[in-house]
Amino acid sequence: FQLPPSKLLLPMNYATILGGTCTLIGTSTNLVVSGMLVNEGVQLGMFSIAWVGLPVAIAGLIFLLIASGRLLPDRRANLGQLSNPREYSVEMLVEPGSPLVGKSIEEAGLRQLPGLYLAEIDREGAILPAVSRHERLRASDRLIFFGVVDSVVELRKIRGLTPATDQLFKLDGSPMERGLIEAVVSNTGPLVGRSIREAAFRSRYNAVVIAVARSGKRINQKIGDIVLEPGDTLMLEGRPSFLEEYRNSRDFFLVSQVQDSAPLRHEKATISVTILVAMIIAATTGVLSMLESAMLAAAAMIGTRCCTITSARRSIEWPVLIVIGSAFGVGAALQQSGAAPAIAQFLLDFTHASPWSTMVAIYVATVIFTNLITNNAAAVLMFPFALNIAGDLNVSFMPFAIAIMMGASSSYATPIGYQTNLMVMGPGGYRFSDYFRLGIPLTVVAGIITVVTIPMVWSF
Repeated sequence: FQLPPSKLLLPMNYATILGGTCTLIGTSTNLVVSGMLVNEGVQLGMFSIAWVGLPVAIAGLIFLLIASGRLLPDRRANLGQLSNPREYSVEMLVEPGSPLVGKSIEEAGLRQLPGLYLAEIDREGAILPAVSRHERLRASDRLIFFGVVDSVVELRKIRGLTPATDQLFKLDGSPMERGLIEAVVSNTGPLVGRSIREAAFRSRYNAVVIAVARSGKRINQKIGDIVLEPGDTLMLEGRPSFLEEYRNSRDFFLVSQVQDSAPLRHEKATISVTILVAMIIAATTGVLSMLESAMLAAAAMIGTRCCTITSARRSIEWPVLIVIGSAFGVGAALQQSGAAPAIAQFLLDFTHASPWSTMVAIYVATVIFTNLITNNAAAVLMFPFALNIAGDLNVSFMPFAIAIMMGASSSYATPIGYQTNLMVMGPGGYRFSDYFRLGIPLTVVAGIITVVTIPMVWSF
């Protein structure tokens, strides 16, 4: 349909946030509040918040489907306006037994990748130029693409496609330990004037060339036959040690790593999904606590080699853990300084000591804070106030805690309230006002559903 990114990225981002409100592990905010509740002797289940989160998510998604096309502008990201992006020539092989075999180019999703063009198919030596989107793929087809870096990275993550070189199997080390590296050929190195095959690139550098870019020109040759010139940019697959070894080598002007380029291990998908389902069942049924389930699942992922110890260590959200730990200190400071009781009394006077109206005030305050600072900080800030208010009113604290959870996730109105809001701002070409235009009505919709639903599930 050729829709502009501005029509899709922000609604997709909001849908992600809405979905995260349905489970305890859906967002770090839920984990922060849950951690503080544990300190108060309350243990939430995996889907406890879904009684409120699911209606909010459904209402929010309906609103996005109806309103996002009308409220969001037709705007292109600045990145997309570059007239001469670095364009790689890359050759991919359809593996025998691949799920892509028998599918058309369009059905395989090879027409939708932005910045990528399928130039031709090499089928048993016969060249199929100007490939139709209805052309069906066969095993061992060699697909010649031209595209930018990000598109080449995404191409390698498609199940059933592999770089069309047998040299990858001769590389040292596990595929999980390798990634993509960009290297610019120097005019003083031994590669100039020789083809990649003649230069014995894999033997010399323990890395394999999977794509080549040349000053915006398209190279209509197989990768191994390309004769290298000074300034050619090579996309290599190799170990991280390549960076240190050749960063200052005369063979290359520049060497840099391509982020998030580790190959996916599709053969481990069934095992990882099984572990995830087992974790959810164990936590939901109460057989194990959320912490115990998560720890065992993490150990199983490493034990079955679905991920490495290094990648597991890198995936730990240390800021979230620090926020949860700091929350106890912030709560104690607000209590001992008298700030929490004083603000709680002000809110009670303002709402005339009505539990429902006080909960609404807590929710609104949390929403304001989450859009100005961060979601986790907003939850930590509001928790002790709500705890004091519940004590003063002699009512259950749970409605207020759930209101804080939902309010801290309602960071729709500004790009600075949540990490993903900021992530889509550049690619979508958004301005601050675009978040107001779509985010404020979405906040109102989510707020109404939240404050009406909470007392139905958790009574005061």
